Amino acid sequence: MLGYRNIDRSSSHCLAFVEANEIDADLPALVAKIRASGFRIAYLDCAQYMERPWEMATAIGCALQTDHPPYHVGTQTQWVRWLDDLISLANRAPGLVIVLDNADQMFLAHRHHITEMIEAYLIQFHHWFERDLPCHFYVQMSAHPAVATSFGPMELSTRSAI
Repeated sequence: MLGYRNIDRSSSHCLAFVEANEIDADLPALVAKIRASGFRIAYLDCAQYMERPWEMATAIGCALQTDHPPYHVGTQTQWVRWLDDLISLANRAPGLVIVLDNADQMFLAHRHHITEMIEAYLIQFHHWFERDLPCHFYVQMSAHPAVATSFGPMELSTRSAI
């Protein structure tokens, strides 16, 4: 529908499922703009977490520079601690963007885990919205090279937070 078009605005359209054909040519410029504005951005290629989905919240937290990673104990994700840290981030960041690339694979293999992550994100969303701050969760359902290139692979490893 809208792809990444409203990424720089506070909107109730905070969760988007994006297909490859929805990617605009101006995506790199839009991402450069939000980076320059100081947005916290987490890009995660779900294909890299197929055998360890419980580490996804930790990887996102490390990329966003949240306060208390890791967010898993063994194979159990600690969703409350993760969403609490996202709420805290709303007090000091000008915007938040989470991008899950190749998410179709994660939905097929670990539907319960990915839906719990989305629910945890939605619980904390109003803290950003009430402050009129952009807060977006993009679920890239079909890969497009501009998404990985624009948002870039995460530089921080979940292993460093463990």
